[in-house]
Amino acid sequence: MRRGHGSALDRAERVARRTRIFFATDLHGSSRCFRKFLNAAPVYRADVLVLGADLAGKAIQTIVRAPGGRWRCTFVGTGHDVADGAELAELEKLIEDHGYYPLRVEPGEFEQIRADGHVDDVFLGLMRDRLTAWLALADERLRPTGIPLYFMLGNDDPVELREVLDAAPYGVHAEGRVLGIDDDHELVSWGYSNVTPWHSHREQTEDQLDESLREILAGVRDPRRVVLNVHVPPVDSGLDDAPVLDADLRVVQVLGQVKFAPVGSTAVRRIEEEVQPLLGLHGHIHEATGVRRIGRTLAVNPGSDYSTGALNGALITLERDKIAAHQLVRG
Repeated sequence: MRRGHGSALDRAERVARRTRIFFATDLHGSSRCFRKFLNAAPVYRADVLVLGADLAGKAIQTIVRAPGGRWRCTFVGTGHDVADGAELAELEKLIEDHGYYPLRVEPGEFEQIRADGHVDDVFLGLMRDRLTAWLALADERLRPTGIPLYFMLGNDDPVELREVLDAAPYGVHAEGRVLGIDDDHELVSWGYSNVTPWHSHREQTEDQLDESLREILAGVRDPRRVVLNVHVPPVDSGLDDAPVLDADLRVVQVLGQVKFAPVGSTAVRRIEEEVQPLLGLHGHIHEATGVRRIGRTLAVNPGSDYSTGALNGALITLERDKIAAHQLVRG
């Protein structure tokens, strides 16, 4: 009787120490995906939300004023001619949900902005405005629940957006920090990638990545209980296979099939093999959705399909020294 009673208490205590993480990454400006990310907390009964990296979108979509109170644009191959008011607002929402930034302009106005060399300034302003709005929505939705939120920039995000994350009314800018997410586990986050063909905003050489990660990891209590939230996945892991590009950045095909090759980080691979954190959270390579073991480390890349409005995510349940459950989800 005593032994049975004690075993039941032990089991209850172990269950009580479980922490369920919902992780998503590479939203690239999609407001629809961000709303789904916030809704994932109650839907999946998550204890912690981690928003990986690459928050900003990649392009401006102009909407040009036309006669008679109309507005016109061609968006992803479809022409739109809408009335001011509700129709225009619906078009702007469609554009936002796909990760683009709608910009109302007069005829010839954007061409003048380009000629004056101010496109980057306008683009950065639009990024700031959307990210600020996202964080205000997170405050509204999550503060009443008390569910922790962690976020960081990725390689495609301009460094100027750091100040927006630092000023967030709710949530924690996690990059470069060691943060306790429960009594047993610490979150270590780094959003830089290795060098890419596009020379994006935040890249490091493999030696620099190795140095940055080791410097942060030096501050953890127990490396084997760490959640390593690093944007770029480990090389040759199956989480980093991307289309091969030629010298002109065109996708290489062989016999009509896209050729893929690993483009992940040797530094991240080395760190995970040596340190053996409990969990590796990765993104960056949208096509390489999957879960792999690197020794005892469970490495996850939920992938991204942001341009369709679908949110890819990963649910991971932590116990003190192990992963109790994991699942890739999409919705």
